[in-house]
Amino acid sequence: MAEERRWIDLSAGDEFAGYRIERTLGRGGMGILYLAVEPGLERRVALKLIAPEAAADPVFSRRFAEESRIAASIEHPNVVPIYAAGEEGGVPYIAMRFVSGPDLGKRLASEGRLAPPAAVRIVCQVASGLDAIHAAGLVHRDVKPANVLLSGATEQDHAYITDFGVARNVATQSGLTQTGRFVGTLDYVAPEQVSGGQVDARADVYALGCLLFKLLTGEVPFARDTEAARLYAHLNDPPPAPSLLAPQVSMALDDVVVRAMSKEPGDRYPSAGDLGRAAQAALSGERPSVPERTVATGAAATREMPEPGGVSDIDPPGVGEKSDGRRRALALAAVATLVAVVAAAAIALGGGRDGDEAEPTPARKAATSRQAAAPKPTPETLTQPELIARADAVCEESKRRYLQVRDVESEYATDVPYAEALVRFARARVRGLRKLTPPRRLADTYREYVEAQERVLVTDREAAAAARQDDPAGVEAARNQRDSEDELRERLARQIGFETCSIRQG
Repeated sequence: MAEERRWIDLSAGDEFAGYRIERTLGRGGMGILYLAVEPGLERRVALKLIAPEAAADPVFSRRFAEESRIAASIEHPNVVPIYAAGEEGGVPYIAMRFVSGPDLGKRLASEGRLAPPAAVRIVCQVASGLDAIHAAGLVHRDVKPANVLLSGATEQDHAYITDFGVARNVATQSGLTQTGRFVGTLDYVAPEQVSGGQVDARADVYALGCLLFKLLTGEVPFARDTEAARLYAHLNDPPPAPSLLAPQVSMALDDVVVRAMSKEPGDRYPSAGDLGRAAQAALSGERPSVPERTVATGAAATREMPEPGGVSDIDPPGVGEKSDGRRRALALAAVATLVAVVAAAAIALGGGRDGDEAEPTPARKAATSRQAAAPKPTPETLTQPELIARADAVCEESKRRYLQVRDVESEYATDVPYAEALVRFARARVRGLRKLTPPRRLADTYREYVEAQERVLVTDREAAAAARQDDPAGVEAARNQRDSEDELRERLARQIGFETCSIRQG
């Protein structure tokens, strides 16, 4: 029956798998996306149906259904929640939260490029979502602006990573599917995806580095005239420094992008979260307080990854010649397949490119990675009593500032100044806690505690965004989620021995 399948083109009022269609949101090489309503709950959802050529492939179709179910189990504030996944009439589909804001690609189209703080803020959120995906054993494989959805005010964008239609279990798979389908987008594709090598979570780290470059400069890292030339550049050319195109970008941020886009996966950040924390630290001129570690599990992890808790001080790639021979061999091996890959990509890419770019300038062609001029100082490792004293001091200051603006009535109303004050206090608390380096035996617990604080900050941002839109239900939902996150934060705080930090502060 597979050869008789036809694409189902739905219109407003039609029903599919119990969902009532309102309108088409978009089409891509991998599928079609509708705005639909779930009867009974009357909940608006984004309903994605898989493209006919993909749905006709039983292997692809089965993997899509399996991984959509795994993705549905991921609960993270920066991952679009998936409500249901299944198959109707031989067509796989997923139903996920409808995010009314624009995608990151549309924002870039209107603004050109983002200021470094805004770019880093979004990348940190995407990185946090990717860590959750990798921890579930999945690799996204198509991180790009169009797959990052934004909600809230521009100054406090809340970013969601979306589109699991191309996320695939990678235990034995490479960048090409068994049917020759290329998974990824040319401007953000990791070298191992191009060459057909083993793909793991670090392919998404590479793509996130490309995304950070795009946000900072308004251009993709390797703008070339042809698709084959782009693929060859990902394999062979040194990562470009964003500051050559955007002088306001610091050398520290240059180093973050260059390392993230290393040709060798082992030279990159071990996790997307590490990339985000490094970018955040680059803005403040400090080192991340959380040790680098992989969070990937199952098929997303590899034996080459460092052990949890390990710290990597690998120099940026492109310096020296230790990897040149392997890169050249990899490039030569891949050249023979470039034409076939490009042909497949033209059919199968989910959205293709994020815009054609002009021939790079001489400055871009001359871009090379920078080597650190001097070793960075090792952050001070605190004893447990010192950590407790300093962290509690951070929380005490946050509590003091909160009590200055607290109003019983405003806690339950769409009071914008109050909601925005909570965001400021939570942000300052997280920033202060990130600066502290715990003793090794508390490193994992403290990292989880800081991450819980970061999730509290996310809910505060969501509440502030809802308050600005005069949405009491949205404010209440965000604060209910905040209470849930606070329970975990308090439990971790008590495990470490905090006093003030273990008390809920509003």
